[in-house]
Amino acid sequence: MSTAIGLYGVSFAYDLEEEGCQFALKDVTLEIEQGSFVAVVGHNGSGKSTFARLLNGLLIPSAGRVKVFGFDTCDEDSIYEIRRRVGMVFQNPDNQMVASVVEDDIAFGPENLGVEREEIIRRVDSALASVGMSEYRKSTPFRMSGGQKQRIAIAGALALCPEVLVLDESTAMLDPKGRAEVMSVVRRLNKERGITVIHITHYMEETLDCDRVIVMDGGRVAVDGTPSQVFGRGEELKKYKISPPYVTWLACALADAGLDIDRTVYTREDMEESLCRLLSKD
Repeated sequence: MSTAIGLYGVSFAYDLEEEGCQFALKDVTLEIEQGSFVAVVGHNGSGKSTFARLLNGLLIPSAGRVKVFGFDTCDEDSIYEIRRRVGMVFQNPDNQMVASVVEDDIAFGPENLGVEREEIIRRVDSALASVGMSEYRKSTPFRMSGGQKQRIAIAGALALCPEVLVLDESTAMLDPKGRAEVMSVVRRLNKERGITVIHITHYMEETLDCDRVIVMDGGRVAVDGTPSQVFGRGEELKKYKISPPYVTWLACALADAGLDIDRTVYTREDMEESLCRLLSKD
């Protein structure tokens, strides 16, 4: 796979000019492959939201470089192309809505890019279908549920035809049903359309189907690997204030109790398979 986004020696401080400034991100170097689904987790203040905002030029590194498909976010002439390729969905969908009718809200981005009317209509239709909201095109978004609003926000990002979708705590304000709705849409977009997804979250269960989990701590990358590699570390994660998904915790507890079960179990399906295998031995 080719690299979609690369961070090379990136540091960032919000108050760089002040004496004794604190860096929110410190010397981060990593690459994100095109078409991958990456979760970024960490406690409050770990740097994960700063990381997200650096990916499409909303923030510019204090040191180092961020490159998006080869375009440097420090290059002002490249920002348009970078933001066309990297769509952002934030925590509160109300902050991203600008129109009182769903289809007008989704058309807003392409209209500002100067996209022709016929193409805008096609994009709106496609974006609404992608998030399962076609029947709501004439509705008022502000009267919708949190999960529906967030799907509309995702549709607005999709109308720009991005190659990367960054979700910055976009499920944080939703109830379990709303979170499930949003994650189902995002997983489908990744698998069916090959959109690279970078999901900033503090819900560990949302990381289970990801290709990769990055744990942030103190502005640095503390752990980086597959879900099984990361959550298989068990007690080590406590120092980063990270709790593994419940099924992983259960697997470790059963192993500690003397049962022959894999500590790296991290999905419900894995747990069921391990328990069935264990019971069949008896």
